[in-house]
Amino acid sequence: MLLCRRILFHLEFATFPRTPTNILPTSTRSFASTLRANGPQRHTGSRPDAPLPTLSASLLQQLSAPSNRSVDHQERPDKITERLSDLQAYKHLRTLDRPSLAALPLPSYFRLLKRASRLELGGLISQLIDDILELFPESQHVPAVLAILSSSILPIVPPATILVMLQHLHRSPEQLDRLARRDVTALVRTFADAPPDQADLSLVELIFPLLLAHLRKLPQPDGQAVLTYQPPDIIHASFAFLDKLLNLSQQQQALEIFQILVNSGNIPSEAVQTIPDLQDFALIVRSSLVRASTHWHWRPLAGQILSPLLKTAPSPSPPTISLTVDTIYACLSHPTAADLGACRSLICQIHPFSPVPNGVVRQFYTVAEEIDARQAAHALYSFTRSEETLKTHRYPCPRGSSLPWLLRHLLDENSYHAKELGQEVLDGNLIIRPESRTHVVGGLASRGHATLARALWDRFAAGKDRQQFIKDPSLMIRMVSLFHHLVKREEEIIEKRAGKGPFLDDELVQQRAEDFKSFLNLVLSEFAQAHSPMAAANHQILTSQARAFFIVGQFVQGFDTLKLLLQRRELPDLYDVNVTLTVMAEHDPRTAAQLIKRMTDRGLQPDHITFGTVLHHALAHGDMELVDEMVNRVREMKNSQLSYKSIVSLVRGSVAFSPDSTQRAKLHSVFSIIKSIGRSTVVATPHIGRYLVYAALRADDPLMAYTFWDFLLKDNAPWNDREQVFQRRLITVHLKKHLKGKWVKEDHAQVMLSQLQAQN
Repeated sequence: MLLCRRILFHLEFATFPRTPTNILPTSTRSFASTLRANGPQRHTGSRPDAPLPTLSASLLQQLSAPSNRSVDHQERPDKITERLSDLQAYKHLRTLDRPSLAALPLPSYFRLLKRASRLELGGLISQLIDDILELFPESQHVPAVLAILSSSILPIVPPATILVMLQHLHRSPEQLDRLARRDVTALVRTFADAPPDQADLSLVELIFPLLLAHLRKLPQPDGQAVLTYQPPDIIHASFAFLDKLLNLSQQQQALEIFQILVNSGNIPSEAVQTIPDLQDFALIVRSSLVRASTHWHWRPLAGQILSPLLKTAPSPSPPTISLTVDTIYACLSHPTAADLGACRSLICQIHPFSPVPNGVVRQFYTVAEEIDARQAAHALYSFTRSEETLKTHRYPCPRGSSLPWLLRHLLDENSYHAKELGQEVLDGNLIIRPESRTHVVGGLASRGHATLARALWDRFAAGKDRQQFIKDPSLMIRMVSLFHHLVKREEEIIEKRAGKGPFLDDELVQQRAEDFKSFLNLVLSEFAQAHSPMAAANHQILTSQARAFFIVGQFVQGFDTLKLLLQRRELPDLYDVNVTLTVMAEHDPRTAAQLIKRMTDRGLQPDHITFGTVLHHALAHGDMELVDEMVNRVREMKNSQLSYKSIVSLVRGSVAFSPDSTQRAKLHSVFSIIKSIGRSTVVATPHIGRYLVYAALRADDPLMAYTFWDFLLKDNAPWNDREQVFQRRLITVHLKKHLKGKWVKEDHAQVMLSQLQAQN
């Protein structure tokens, strides 16, 4: 407990880097200094509703003691205590001896509050504020509350805690006057943006007078200033506050603020429109707020206020529908990304009652392209092609330049909507500009949409713009790669069936193989003819042609093409070399490795792609000696990362080729390799982490299983994800088994078990 207090005291001058330290400290130093060196790591287990780790003073002393283990001992590769952060130390001490927290300096509390706000730990923030108000002298309450209300953590503070702070200030009404307009604005906005809470009505009683007083003090523009007037932030916050008052049925307070806003011109007179026979006060006020918000170009706020009107049972009124359409059009005038988000939301909400005109959707795509709002366009297209939407109306897809722009984004996102949009291009015979055609077809080919890519290639390879299309080297390579893969797939089927048939579809498989091969040769010949004579072609064309030959196994033609470069005294660059290495390594990785050595001798520095290519094929050939050599070369390189394919091959190959007697040692080696490659690369590939967890469990090594889970998976999937839950249970079972057999230190096992069960 004393150590926990020491950690918290050191917060006043500690610095906390984000990069985790993955080894246990080997020098004698206090746990506080270890914490300062490592800093708070991922706080997944630090949420306020999570149970505390089983900590004690003796455990903290043991964890901070120097290690007596030899280097060769199977010790945890990463430091299992890295999550015992300052916030966890605070929670632990609060549970054991809350009064002792009164000795913690107030600045340390504010540092803890700031860190908790970054992690959005609202419950922990409430505990910290409660401790300040209950453990510190009353003389410090007002300064502390004022500091919190004027800080950036306010939006994370739960409403009930804000209420407690305001009640403290309300005991001395003159203290409320110390809140600046900026602070009141932040308070009003925080209240308006928060979800419904039991404290809302009590908060209204305290916030309403504050807001009213500041609104009455606002100067009104006059003369020429009226023409350039833009309301201050407190007006924007007042609009949102007024909307929340209507949700809370506080019509009297809403009317007072509404009148002030109208009288001051912040709600323009033209925004207040009366509708015959309409007596709904909330509808009148909200409609006025929506028009005023669009007048001041606060489009997202307009959409927020309009949403409740669209949920009126059984359906929105005609005036509301008309107002929504007007707001949608306003959102499309010189929009920001936030404006388009609000616009899309309104289009989705109004659709069941009145689909918007097709021109609105086309304009949405056009302006989205202008500001490069890819996610907004993707979201709208996804909505328009949903099953529910198509039951009532079919909206158009993008046109002009926005069509290939959106398709490229969908392909980059690997979205299934990419194929859907590509099919619309084909079926609807939609026009795509010549300069965009290669990107569209090449993108579809790179994602494996062979039938669609081929159909579009056939279309664009005819006509007056065919030369620009068929001579593109990037498109040619992608089409050749895809259809060579398809040819190999069919030929492998034929080879496997040899002597086992006949099969009913033998002829069909043979026809497919011939058809794919015929189309592949057509792409190659059209490309060569477009650049004839090849001897006069530029560097990129020649290397692309050589690469295509290598892909299809025509090695003689490939090297003959590269000789054309040498005859012109043009040396191949590293990219060209990697292309050649890929082909060589597929057939003989050791020959490719020798070529790397000759490259280095001649001053051409290989990169991670070069080593990764050889490494991948060495694993495929089972040459683990060469794998080790390539890995060591990669580890010597700085700022380099292996490709996803090479990482998968390396990990699976390293574990798969190990005999049982060395499996545990190999798992430790793999972890060392992963750390040297770079965690950011491997974390992006969760399949590797899952594979290694199960491999460690099969080897009956729960410590390594926990290591891989903690390092690669813990923060890379939802805590309640089914597979995540299953993995934690398996690791827990194995850990308890080893703990029972005394094969693992009890202190270490307890910390690991607490992390595995932290949020359950």
